[in-house]
This record gives sequence, C-alpha cells and structure tokens, in this order.
Amino acid sequence: MFRFNTQTLFKVSYGYLALPLFIFICSWLNCFFAIPLVFLFLGALYKIYQGCTASSSNWELRAKTFYGFGILAVIWCFCAGIGYFYYQSFDYHFRNAVFRDLLTYEWPVFYDKADTPLVYYMGFWLVPAALGKLSAFLVNSAYWNFYIANIFLFIYAVCGTILIFAHLALALKSVSFKKSMAVALFFILFSGLDIIGIIFFRTQPQPFIFHLDWWATFMQYSSFSTAMFWVFNQFIPIALITLLVFNERKIQNFGFLIVLALFFSPYPAASLGIFMLAYAVQQFMQTQQKKEFIFTNIFSIPNIIGVFWLLPVCVLYFITNSEGIDRLWYIFDQTSPWRLLIFLLLEFLLYALIIAPAYRKHLFFVTSVILLCLIPFLRLDQQNNFCMRASLPPLIVLSIYVFRFIFEKEHKRWAKGLLVLLLILGAATPGFEFFRGIYFVQKHHQLDLVADGIYTLNQKVVTMPVFGWSANHQFTAKDYQTDIFWQYLAK
Repeated sequence: MFRFNTQTLFKVSYGYLALPLFIFICSWLNCFFAIPLVFLFLGALYKIYQGCTASSSNWELRAKTFYGFGILAVIWCFCAGIGYFYYQSFDYHFRNAVFRDLLTYEWPVFYDKADTPLVYYMGFWLVPAALGKLSAFLVNSAYWNFYIANIFLFIYAVCGTILIFAHLALALKSVSFKKSMAVALFFILFSGLDIIGIIFFRTQPQPFIFHLDWWATFMQYSSFSTAMFWVFNQFIPIALITLLVFNERKIQNFGFLIVLALFFSPYPAASLGIFMLAYAVQQFMQTQQKKEFIFTNIFSIPNIIGVFWLLPVCVLYFITNSEGIDRLWYIFDQTSPWRLLIFLLLEFLLYALIIAPAYRKHLFFVTSVILLCLIPFLRLDQQNNFCMRASLPPLIVLSIYVFRFIFEKEHKRWAKGLLVLLLILGAATPGFEFFRGIYFVQKHHQLDLVADGIYTLNQKVVTMPVFGWSANHQFTAKDYQTDIFWQYLAK
C-alpha cells in the first residue's frame, strides 16, 4: 500500500541530500580523515532519522498526487535541459564539462595540463557520476557512458524535484490532488515582474535571447524556472533544504543541514543560515528552560558533528578555489537608488506588501523580506552571483506565503485577485525560459541542442564560449601546493 507521510518525506529528503557529501568524504579524503568522518557522518544521520520517527503529523501524500508530481517533475527537468536530451542554456557548457570530468578522471579530480585540482560545488553530480563510473565497466565507450550517466542525472534531478513538490504540499497542508498540483504549477511559474522591468526600465541589451532576468543589469532575483534552467545543480538541493527547514523546524538538525547547503551551493547557504539563526534565537527567547534548550537543541549530536567536523572540511575545500572574493563591489557603481527601489518593488515587494498584514508576525516571512531588501547591497564579484543565488531561499519562503494567502479563505478577494494578476505577469519570465528551447528546437529542427562547447576543464586556458573570457578561476585551486585541504586531507 502506498504511504508517503511526513516521516517518510523527511527521511527520504535527508537521505537524498546527504548521499553526495558522504560520497565526497569517501572519495576525496585520505583514509586517516575519511574513516572517522564516515562514522561521525552516519552517527549524525542516525540521530536525525530517530528524530524523524519521533515527529508527528496527519499529512499524507496520496498516490495519485505523487504520480502527478512525477509527471510535472519529468517535464520541468526535461525542458530545463537536464539529461542531454533537449535544448540547453548557455551555462551547460560548464556543467557538462564538470560532469564529464567527474566521469573521466579518478577522484579527487586533478587536471595535469592545468596543474590543478577541480574545486567546485559539484555535489549534485556525485551520485549520478558514481553510478556512471560503475556502468563504465559494462559500457566500453566514453560517449555512451556519458549518455547513460546523464540518464542517471536526469532521474536524480526528477527525484529531487518530486521531493520539492511534496514539501510544498506539506507547507500548505495540501492533501487534495487539485490543490497540490496547482501549488506545484504556481511554484514552477513563480517570478518577479521582469516583464515590466525589461519593457520600461532596461538600460542595455540582454546578453541572452528570450531571457528576461537581466533587465536590472547586475542585480537579478532569478525565477525558479530560470534557476532550474541555468543552475539546476544549485537550485534543486537548495530548494529542498529550504523547504525542509521551513517544514521541519528542528534546530537539532540545523548544523548538519547548513553543511549540506554549503556543499551544494555556498551563496544560498548564507541566507539559509540567517533563517536558521533567526528561528533559533526566537525559540530560545520564548522558552523558559533555556539551559535545557541549549544542551538539547544547540549542542545536539547532528549540530556538533556538522559544525565542528563536517563544516571545516567543506570550508577548507572551497577556500582553495581561485576565484574567491577579491573585494566588495559598490552596488551603486552600476545602478542608482531609484533603480534599486524599482528592482525591489518589481521583484518581490509588491507581493510582500499585499500579504504583509496577514503574515507580519510570522518570523520566516519577515526574515525573507529583510533578506531580499539587503542582499543586493552585498556584491561579492563582478557578475553579482551572490545576489542571484543567495536570494533563492528567501524567495522560496516568500512564495509559500503568497500561495498560502491565495488558498486561505479568510483573506479578501480583491487582494487575492491582485496577487493572481502579479503571478500572471511574473509568469512571463519562466514562460520565456520554456519558449527559448521551443524556439531553437523548431529553428534548427533538432531536439538535443546541447551546450557542450568546453568538453573538459583539463586545459591551460578554459575559454568561455561566445564571450571568450577565461573561466579557469571558477573551477580550479590557486595554490593547491600550500592549501591545507590538498596537503593534508585529500588523497
């Protein structure tokens, strides 16, 4: 009998998210560090699973809804280009190269031509890459092995997306098929009002055709479909972790989850950490048993293992990356206070102002609004990737409250109607992401228009297709001969 309740959802989600880091520990670290960390990692996961069993909820996902989520997930992942089957956006030039190198080279990956190891948030590829390495024993062809590994990648992405939809249903306490499917569709189409920005406030040509998100130059709050089509390796796990934190709200596991978030995508981990900190502080201030709270919730086994053992390994790995943070860029170098206000209004504030009277006392809602107001001011690189990626968790939380407002009966109809209008206007952004693939497939009469121009990162100079810039610094270590991770922890 099909049974997918809250406990099952939490357990499967933790297993899905934890497996890549477990593979990394086993494959990248030498035995002296890997063996104790494996036992600590499994111990933390065991305690988390015990906590999942102890939690209680009446919510349960029906089989019909689960299969409906599966169909939506397959369509979304396919249209995003995951799996090497369909048109792919520009960023796949890099993602295909990383995935192929993980299949081709021994782990940890080292590039002899560039004399440097691979340093990148490649966690999402590790499970399908490990399966691809196993299938290589049966397939004596690099081309077909890459193709088979992409099938594993597609299945892994679909599974993660189904879990995202299930968490959305739980967040809205949805048990009916129609409501659950509506929420999933709203999520796929959720976006700021980029269509208004690009028509009335654009100041320079868009770098990519049928791509609306860049209207505000070096500020961008990506729609969820934009993130899926361009950086699925970050979006899927980060969306799942954000929803897991929102639904479970178990402070005992925050230290473990923040490590997983950092491993998959460092920038969103920063804003996720703010949500965790804000909720922990709120609960601490409200409890009467503060000493018990500290020892039970803060100094739990998953938190101790996560923060004091696993987190240093991830930090030591990522700080070896050549790109780093060279300086803080001044936000008003590329914009003005007036244009910043327009950006904030169109991207999220109009949504927030409508629903604020209903949720102004909800900590997660308030935190998401504050974060989305502040994130543009922290520009860590020229392209402002921090703005694009750190905004994902608060946008996901905001979307939950927007959906709640629409489905809850006590709110005024005019406010709901205005929200629906904003959602329709915002849907233009993900709509163009879908349309871009359809347009080019029809134009070239070819389905698998893949972006695979780099092929491998094992080059002295990795040249970015079309633009011609050097991209080496994004994937390599600067001084690995003196880095602690590569000298002492790695194989």
